[in-house]
Amino acid sequence: MKHYAIIGGGPRGLFALESLFTALYNNALDAQIKVTLFEPFEYPGSGWVWNPEQVASNWLNITERALQDLPGRPEMKLGDAIIPAFPSYTEWLPEEQQNPPATHPDQFPPRAKMGTYLNARFEVLAAALKGFGLLDIITETVTELTYIAPHFTAKTSTQSVEEIEEVVLTIGHQDTILSDQLQEWQDHVAETDNAILFTEAYPVEKIMQANITSDSIVAFRGFGLAMIDQIRALTLQRGAHFETINEDTKELIFHGTKNHPQRFVPFSLDGLPMVPKPINEAVDKLFMPSDDAIDAFAKAIHKGACGDHLAKDQYFLLEAMAAVVAPLFLGIEDKALSHDLSEEEVYFLSINYLNNKSLDHSLLLSHETSVLKMMQQQVAMAVGEAPVSLDYFIGQVWRHCQPTIYREFSYPEIADDVVAEVIALDEASKRYSYGPPVESIQQLIALAKAGILDLDFVNNPEITCVENGWQLESDSNKVTIDVMLNAVLDAPQLVTVDTPIIKNLLHNEMIEPKHTDLGIRTGDYGYVEVPEGKSFVPLAVLGRLSKGSVIGVDAILECFGPRTISWSERSIDLMKNEK
Repeated sequence: MKHYAIIGGGPRGLFALESLFTALYNNALDAQIKVTLFEPFEYPGSGWVWNPEQVASNWLNITERALQDLPGRPEMKLGDAIIPAFPSYTEWLPEEQQNPPATHPDQFPPRAKMGTYLNARFEVLAAALKGFGLLDIITETVTELTYIAPHFTAKTSTQSVEEIEEVVLTIGHQDTILSDQLQEWQDHVAETDNAILFTEAYPVEKIMQANITSDSIVAFRGFGLAMIDQIRALTLQRGAHFETINEDTKELIFHGTKNHPQRFVPFSLDGLPMVPKPINEAVDKLFMPSDDAIDAFAKAIHKGACGDHLAKDQYFLLEAMAAVVAPLFLGIEDKALSHDLSEEEVYFLSINYLNNKSLDHSLLLSHETSVLKMMQQQVAMAVGEAPVSLDYFIGQVWRHCQPTIYREFSYPEIADDVVAEVIALDEASKRYSYGPPVESIQQLIALAKAGILDLDFVNNPEITCVENGWQLESDSNKVTIDVMLNAVLDAPQLVTVDTPIIKNLLHNEMIEPKHTDLGIRTGDYGYVEVPEGKSFVPLAVLGRLSKGSVIGVDAILECFGPRTISWSERSIDLMKNEK
């Protein structure tokens, strides 16, 4: 009986467990396996990001319509053991929520709802596997992993698990070394009486419980999704509410209370807001490439990443994306901003824009526009009440092409520097592709109109530590704030990770970074690459910490994607060949 360890029992760990037994079932082996799963969180399957008990004001940034692609688990029979099926996310929903009309606004569920689904899916699987003696769950964190062929030993603070023959690392967000800026602020707060600093964006419950009063002026280091969750936590969870005054556009009025801070001051390096996704399927159809266009795009990406003539820079991706965008943009005709460009001209303008997001052109929203007006313009496009700019169009088309990029760019053969360039392009797209629902942006607009959200400092202000907190200065405007909330999530940059198991694996030279800005170097099927001349080590890394070897590491759908399946099938094949 082969002994596996899965370290990390969030969504990826759940799917790794499912995939392993599915691969065994599909290969009709008479061999047997057992798994030890390490997961300290009390709701396995969900992980802390999808905690079923978190506040309802933390929303997903993916629609329930898009979650139709989250597959269920079929029933499996292993000898006398029957592992029950579990429905897909959509099938799990109440029937009336499963197939809404295309004109209905898309629903963005609370993260707790997704967490409830994931935990329920895990518990059904775990009950069956434990009942057949195929699964042990250890509710502790692995701090050390050693390998003396052919066995691993996994250590926690209280015990050691030995004779493990294969390990898959499926851990998600990890603590990292504080940036110089955050470290300076932390040192500063230690010397003040009143200032409050949170260096981590989540859980927002800690922020809600802090001594943040109606007199506090709160700054947000970051102008993205985490900031929106933090603002909702500090307003809606303290009695405030939004009133919908237009159902078609989700336009809102903010009704505050005396229990929450009266001034929020967000800022970021570029000051640009997140961009809302189309409000419903009917609007979203404008941005959906045809199957033929996606097929051609996939071939171009695969050729550049893994073909005979590997790309030497990121332009292969820009050209492939522009080839999808140009005919599609011309095809929407008067639903786009007025122009007289040819398809070829749109093609080259798209490449130039993707290479330089601050490009000035009549088809692109100007970065000189005020943030409030920019959000209003983008909402109008998202609800189908304004002609679409080329930058909004490209961002939404990128979202539809993203699963193809993630699939075709897995374990690329091109140079590491080019991989880093491609990942930087995808990260830059996330203002659009990972954008929030229209309602989230309407909340920010309503807060700005109510005088609660101060957007005067949003574009990279000068920040100085002062006696009572921090002073922000921008264009001769100054404000002193006493609460600083970090709303930037750490990138999966291996060299900055500050957790024991990763430091242990680096120290033992069992892993190495793909690039100084990226995660662990892995080869095909997710196994860590070993130096030439050294023996294969049965250690696989799936998910966030393998960024660079793969791209799609932050999306919930990618947790249930083909790379985990390919690892499990390869692992079972290796076991079959050993027999």
